[in-house]
Order: sequence, then structure tokens, then C-alpha cells
Amino acid sequence: MSGNCLLIANIYAPIRGGSASVYATLAAHAPAGRMAVLASRHHYESDAEIPGWDQHDAGVTYPIERVRLLRPAEMPPPRNRLVSALRFATIDLPLRIGVAWRTLSMIRRHRISVVCLGELNSLAWLGEVCRRFAGSKVVCYIHGEEITTSMSQAGSFGLRRARTLQRADAIIAVSRFTLEALVRQMGVDPARICLLENGVDTRRFAPGPVDEAFRARHGLTGKRVVLEVGRLVPRKGFDRTVDAWPQILAAVPDAHLLIVGEGPLGPALRARAGQLGVADSITFAGALDDADLLAAYRSADLFAMPNRTMPDGDTEGFGLVFLEANACGRAVVGGRAGGAVEAVRDGESGLLVESEQPENIARAIITLLTDDALRQRLEAGGLRHAQANSWSHRITTFTALCDSLVAPGPKEVSAIQKS
Repeated sequence: MSGNCLLIANIYAPIRGGSASVYATLAAHAPAGRMAVLASRHHYESDAEIPGWDQHDAGVTYPIERVRLLRPAEMPPPRNRLVSALRFATIDLPLRIGVAWRTLSMIRRHRISVVCLGELNSLAWLGEVCRRFAGSKVVCYIHGEEITTSMSQAGSFGLRRARTLQRADAIIAVSRFTLEALVRQMGVDPARICLLENGVDTRRFAPGPVDEAFRARHGLTGKRVVLEVGRLVPRKGFDRTVDAWPQILAAVPDAHLLIVGEGPLGPALRARAGQLGVADSITFAGALDDADLLAAYRSADLFAMPNRTMPDGDTEGFGLVFLEANACGRAVVGGRAGGAVEAVRDGESGLLVESEQPENIARAIITLLTDDALRQRLEAGGLRHAQANSWSHRITTFTALCDSLVAPGPKEVSAIQKS
């Protein structure tokens, strides 16, 4: 019996970001008829419509359906229990009924036997609905930060996270770091975890010529370009790169930092660049479409994301952008924190640094910009690393997991972990 899978995700392409890219690439590489997707048309953080979702969906080859929201849009914390109860009755409950109806309909129409939840807490209730009313097996896809980050309501929230994981039929961890956090912090039996390290879509990300038109459009002509890509949040370490930039400029005067992405840290990063007097050598490009993102990777001299673990435990579960840059033939600089230590092969595909100190970041970037032989060796090693970690290898593990869950007899999740 085939374990046809319904993937349900709040964050999904064309939204930019690691998990959205992982889920969309997984669906795109799945064998025909094996996977369907349920996602939202609006982003829950703002309730704004996701730009280009309809064009994206028209271009895919797998079944995908959208609802307005899979979880209520974010609101200020309720003032009291009465407000909380009213919100649940008037907002949460009607939304859940609509989402459950659509989900059960998709399960029936696409002969789904496995439901994969792309968010741990907000979709847990839906997993219970699928298990109870459709007999579906439930898989939780865990990246890392959703279990390592402490919350203000950590007691009850932590218990809910642990309970959801204990009830899941299987759990996917995107890195050994995440796997170990599941065991250590959530008490999950390792035999129930499938290690499926993030892969890169080497059909999309591949070496190519520098895009001179892209460079000219962003004021990069004649510059040594250091590229950073990601959501502008503290754990990515972009603020530390900005702090390191004066030292980098002193050693490499034609260096230019290109930051691609959006997020709450954006205004502070721009202000800090101004305070340090380096604003003219830093470009904030915002979010880029697929073509320009590929051009950015190919047109940069190297890639950097000096990620770090925050005091509340927020950290990078893996760091798919490192593999994307490697796949385009670029050496990388990453932080020695979280799952990045698995995404970056130190001394082989890039350099890992203790990224709390800006001088460490500066030293690594200056070294790669001035040592052509080292940079070229890491570029070649990075390309090999990315090609060995393409999604064409990962999808076999995923489909094997789904099949094992619906096969008769005892389940051997750990037996099909990636070695």
C-alpha cells in the first residue's frame, strides 16, 4: 500500500524562507500522485494576501489547494479569559471547521493515508482530526527553532509541544542537531525519528555566469560582493556582519555587502550601517524573485550567514541557504551554532566561525576575499557537497517513511534514517 501524503503548511511558496522552500521542493520532487498540498492564501502574521500565490500554484505539477488561513491571524494577547473564549468561538472555531472540511475532502479525493504537518503547535488539532475521522497516519516535520525556542508560556506550551510529538506516528528532523534536541528536550524516542537532512534543488540552483545586469541594477559593478540571504531576524547574525563591515572595508576597500530578505531587524540594520559610516557599501535588496535570487548567488564572490543561538534558545535548525550558495559554486561563511555545523563542512565547503564576535566574521570574510586559492578550493568542495545533498536523494527517504507507516506489521522509522 502506498503512503500517499498530504502536506499541510502555513508557510509555503511563494513565501521566501527555508521551511517554505523545503516543503515546495519536497512536493515538486515527489513521484506523480504521491503528494498533495494544502496551504494558505494569506500570511498569518499580517493577514495580507501572499503575492503571487495563484501564479505559483498554476505552475506546479502536483495537486495544491489553498484556504484563506490555516491558523488565525496574529492578534495582541487577550486581556482576559472572556476575550480569549470569545475569540475562540468567533474566530478560531469557524476557521477550524472550514479547514477540517477541506482537509478531509482532500484526503478522500487524493486517497491520502499520511498527513504531514508543517507546523508543530498550530496544526496539532488538525492532525487529531485526520487521525480520528480519516484514519490517517500523522507525521510532524521539525526544523529546530520550534522546539529549542523558549516561550513566555513555556510551561503549558512546552507540554503541548511534547504531547503533540508523542502522539505523532513519526517525526522528521532536518538535522542531527534537531534530532538530538527532540530526544533531549522533548523526550522523543529516537526510534520514532526519521533524519531527513535538508536538501537543495540542484535543478534550480547550479553554477552559472555572473549576471552583469543584476550587478549594475544593484550598484555592484566592480565590487567584491558578499551575499547574505534570509529573514532579517537576530539569529541569522546579519547584525554581526554589519558590525564587522568597517574592518572588512579597511582590508578590502572594494567589498560590498548585499543583504537579501525582509524582516523586523531591517530598520535597525540600516540604522547601524549609517552609524558606522558604511551605508554606501551595503545594499538592502529586500525580497527577490526566483530569477534574481539565482542571479544574486551567481553574481556574489562568497556567501555569509553568521548565525548564532539567541538567549531564548532560538537558533538555526539547518540553514538551507548554505547549500543553495554551494550549489551555485560559492564558498560560504556560517556560524558555529545550531544545525549550521551540519550544513557547512568547515574547511571543505566553507568556514565556520564563533559569530558573537564581529572580528571573527571579519577575519573569515577577509581571508576568503583575499586568498583566491582557498576560496576556489572551498567553492569546488561546496559544489560537491551540494550535489551530494540534492532532493533527488532525499525524496526516496521521505516516500519510504510514508510507505512504512501504512505497511502492516511493526513500524521501523529509525531504520530508514539518512546515514
